Amino acid sequence: MGTSQSSPGPGGGSPLVPPWADDEPQNPIPEPQPLRFKSFRQSIGSFASSGDRGKLRRAVGHYARKASGGGGNATRRLGSVTQTGGGLFGVLSGAPAIQGEPSVDLNDLSGLPCDEAITTITKALTPEDGDSERIRAAMNHALVEALDGVVIFDPQCITDDVIIATMIGYLSESIFLQMVMDAGKAWNKAETPAQAMRAETELREMIKVVVDKHMAPKLAGNVRSFSRQQMILIERQAITETWNEWEAYQ
Repeated sequence: MGTSQSSPGPGGGSPLVPPWADDEPQNPIPEPQPLRFKSFRQSIGSFASSGDRGKLRRAVGHYARKASGGGGNATRRLGSVTQTGGGLFGVLSGAPAIQGEPSVDLNDLSGLPCDEAITTITKALTPEDGDSERIRAAMNHALVEALDGVVIFDPQCITDDVIIATMIGYLSESIFLQMVMDAGKAWNKAETPAQAMRAETELREMIKVVVDKHMAPKLAGNVRSFSRQQMILIERQAITETWNEWEAYQ
């Protein structure tokens, strides 16, 4: 995904948590702060044009504190992401499918070209809601990275390390794509396409380092012993802890 945006991104008055994403609909959603994206977008624009990593940290801090409304709201905003992540984990780990939820039998994909197997998994698991495009892209990105070098799909290639890499990569990329969308046209402050790509790469790497730091320890041991619901909880905890760290960025 390139950073150049034709869309201005969501407006400041848009809800912190859209209805399709909210996994705590029983709880009221706070009103967004006025001009909640302004400082974030200004800092992202400055980073895109200068490459100054201090401005990137400042942008991420603004995003965590104000643009996204803090860690609690961010966790709810990513509710569709984490629910889908639970399904993805279930497929990879062989956890029993939940009745009524989409699933895939990896044995049915044996012998397919790996890219076709990945496409089948992402198509089957992606929900039909306002986050579907980003969820599909994040899932595809994570699986392609985790299965790098695999040409023909074999269920035996889904090792514990592959599961862990996929889950961390999926959540990291989902957060990255959400942040890119929320930045809107601020990315266009980059003077050249190459400069924009460098800015994108640095943001993606910063996000993944922090998510990995908070999520990897929770996946240590026998990762296949977790249920789908436990994986959703791990994702939610990782988001909260990531936001807590980012909120201190100045």
